[in-house]
Amino acid sequence: MNDPDLQRYDLLAYRVYTEPRMPTGTRDLILALGWVTLRDPHRHDPARSMWERTGEVLNASNRRLWELLLEDVPRYEHDWHADPKGCQAPMARIDRLCGRNTTLSFAESDVATGRFQVVGFCSRPLCRAYGEAVNERAQWSRKQAPAAIPNKGGLLPLFFTWDWERRYRKAMEVLKHETEWEPPVYGLSADEWPTVAGDEPVKAFPKLRLIASDGDIIKPVGPALVSAGGTA
Repeated sequence: MNDPDLQRYDLLAYRVYTEPRMPTGTRDLILALGWVTLRDPHRHDPARSMWERTGEVLNASNRRLWELLLEDVPRYEHDWHADPKGCQAPMARIDRLCGRNTTLSFAESDVATGRFQVVGFCSRPLCRAYGEAVNERAQWSRKQAPAAIPNKGGLLPLFFTWDWERRYRKAMEVLKHETEWEPPVYGLSADEWPTVAGDEPVKAFPKLRLIASDGDIIKPVGPALVSAGGTA
C-alpha cells in the first residue's frame, strides 16, 4: 500500500538517525512526535491531545517533556576541554610554548563568530608581560565580537513547524527560573545559523506542521510536510 504518512515517517526517521548532532533525548522526542502525528493508531482520537499522547508514548511525565525541550534550547556552549593547556607564551630561542601552569587566564573572542577560547600564562616575568599584551588584544576582541553563534540545540525546528520560541522560553522559565531568556539573533533553527569552520553542516529537511492550542500540541488534520521556510 502506498501510504504517504508511512513514507513521511520513514523519511523523518531516516533523517533523525543520520543527524550526527542528535542527542538521545531530542531524538526520542522527535521520533515520538512524528509517530503520534503520522503513525499512531490513536492519532484520530479527538479526546487525546498530541502532547499528552507523546508523553504516553515516551512513558514520560509532563516535567520530563519540558526537560527534553530544555535540552534543545538554541545556545552556545563553550568546550572548556578544547582550550589550550599550559602557558601560551613562546620561549626565547626555543621553538615551543612555555607550557607551565598558568596564573593569568582570560577569554579571547573570535570577532567573526563570537565564540571564544581561554588562554593562560604563567608567573614568569617574560611570560606574564607577553600575556598582558595578549590580554589587551583579548579585551578589544570581546568588545568587537558579535553574539556567539549557537552550537547546541535548535534541532526540533529542523523537523517541525511550531511556536518554538514560546515553548523554549517557558522551558527556561519553568526549569531554569530564567525569565529573561531571548532567542539567538541568528534564529531558533540550526539550519539558520551561519556556518562555522569545523562544525557539522546542517542537512535540509521538509518540516511537519504542528499546531498549538492552550499551550499544548494538538493533532492537525492531515499532517503535511512544509518547506524549510514554513510555507505549505
